[in-house]
Amino acid sequence: MAQVILENIYKSYSKSATNTGSPPQDPQTAGNTILRRINLTIQDSEFMVLVGPSGCGKSTLLRLIAGLEAITAGNIWVGERLINDLPPKDRDIAMVFQNYALYPHLNVYDNIAFGLRRTQPTNNTGNPYQNQLQKTLVSLTRKLPKKLRYFSETEKQIYQQVHSVAQLLQIETLLDRLPKQLSGGQKQRVALGRAIARNPQVFLMDEPLSNLDAKLRTETRAQIVKLQRQLGTTTIYVTHDQIEAMTMGDRIAVMNGGQIQQVAPPLEIYNRPTNLFVAQFIGSPPMNFVPVEVKAPLQIIHPQFRLTLPEVWAKTLQPYDGQMLTLGIRPEHLNIAVPAIKNLPVQIDLVEALGSETLLHVSLTESNQNNLLQVRIEPDRSFRAGEQLWLGIIPEKIHLFDPQTGLALFP
Repeated sequence: MAQVILENIYKSYSKSATNTGSPPQDPQTAGNTILRRINLTIQDSEFMVLVGPSGCGKSTLLRLIAGLEAITAGNIWVGERLINDLPPKDRDIAMVFQNYALYPHLNVYDNIAFGLRRTQPTNNTGNPYQNQLQKTLVSLTRKLPKKLRYFSETEKQIYQQVHSVAQLLQIETLLDRLPKQLSGGQKQRVALGRAIARNPQVFLMDEPLSNLDAKLRTETRAQIVKLQRQLGTTTIYVTHDQIEAMTMGDRIAVMNGGQIQQVAPPLEIYNRPTNLFVAQFIGSPPMNFVPVEVKAPLQIIHPQFRLTLPEVWAKTLQPYDGQMLTLGIRPEHLNIAVPAIKNLPVQIDLVEALGSETLLHVSLTESNQNNLLQVRIEPDRSFRAGEQLWLGIIPEKIHLFDPQTGLALFP
């Protein structure tokens, strides 16, 4: 197990790099920069999740760590080793792909054993012909019943390792099957088994659950977290699913536009987003946003309501007196209220009764700004589209953002 350090990573695709195979001299001015200024430290045994929308560069970053693509600038360290120029097989890293990447002509046992056979040293008998003969005998007898197979010392070690991993993943009964005879969840466990069997310093996982149905995705998500805790292997996990990110990671790195927006534990990301993008990306349903005007020391004003904030906001709001800010409030921090100047008059556009909760899609009445909001409430009340009501805001739960920079303000 090892710490992974990414130092000022850039990745660019340019015409000159494509034609010559050499990186551009200045990555900051390269034509098509996919990643820029990536600085991130993943601690030993940590489960780090990279999350962001499609095209933000998270999978590219994973491929750079794996050695499947060359970096344009920067350094990648695994433990004490600088691995920039090492080929993938020498990085002591195992990767689980989105499409499983199983060999269709090999059974489960041989799929798991494949990487071990490539990395295990050949028995040193001093005789290259004897070594080759052992390899040939192992290969020729591999499909025979166990009693008739030839096992070299290396193959015996591989056999023990494969069965140990199969037992861990509860796929012992599947070892003789081909990938086409497996379900999606079983294929995913085989792909995990192939990575685990190598006992690498680092696991890389590129959206491994995206091809599974919702129920199986939830089950496999829990299995991966349990396995990672059990093995203690440093893991970098890529996903665009914020629920996976929130439930799996020790820390989350939120990415957008080839840059890291925020790195923090899940609840800190949720409760204290550093900017507008993080606030709207993390959370389902997403955070609501309403433009408001600041009236120092503590009031925020909208044509439909006027709210006084807690005293801790006074110093933060003072420089913004008379200016516009963006008010952010999560759906669960709005509640059904009575008519009052501090509350929001809204009309219900859509009701989503989910059983465990009800989501209301509402719009502010008599507003020219077409503010659409979502509200999460308990399921014991019934509502209908077109109904008008008032919503109260929990002042302690609000977020404020500078609309020019997108950065969050904190009291």
